[in-house]
Amino acid sequence: MNIVNDIENIIFEKATIKDIDEIINLYAERMIWFKENGIKQWSKYLSNHPKEQFIQAIEKRNYYILKKDNEIIAGFEISTQSDSWNDNKSNAYYLYKVVSKVGYKNIGNKIFKIAKKITKEKGKDYLRIECLSSNKKLNELYAKHGFEYVKEGKSYYNYTLREYKVNK
Repeated sequence: MNIVNDIENIIFEKATIKDIDEIINLYAERMIWFKENGIKQWSKYLSNHPKEQFIQAIEKRNYYILKKDNEIIAGFEISTQSDSWNDNKSNAYYLYKVVSKVGYKNIGNKIFKIAKKITKEKGKDYLRIECLSSNKKLNELYAKHGFEYVKEGKSYYNYTLREYKVNK
């Protein structure tokens, strides 16, 4: 799938292995930005999500990128697998590893729109996402985009599980 937004000249496509270093750099830059802005999130993101995870997502054709002027400005994974939801019976996609390049505004809006479209086209009932329970701003953003609160979970951190019902 290749979507081009002519107004903003943004291209959407599946990532390839040649994109891996640029993708990892997006996360590294965002981690620094979070730290510099006093946001207590992602301090160990690339330790918790090593390069091999990204390579596997790319090889499974589950990792997507947005490009502008041949530069990757965002990335995300859509998967049918989730340890957090602990629910293998639902007809759902799970949105992971959402990142945008520092300095680009409102890219998340485009990611959510694309992910919802993919979910619908593939006949899934839900698009699911999770985030730190303590990140009120991100929880509010997800709610604004139609991701309804489902429940809380806990692993090595407390998280909120949200889902978007594709066919409301």
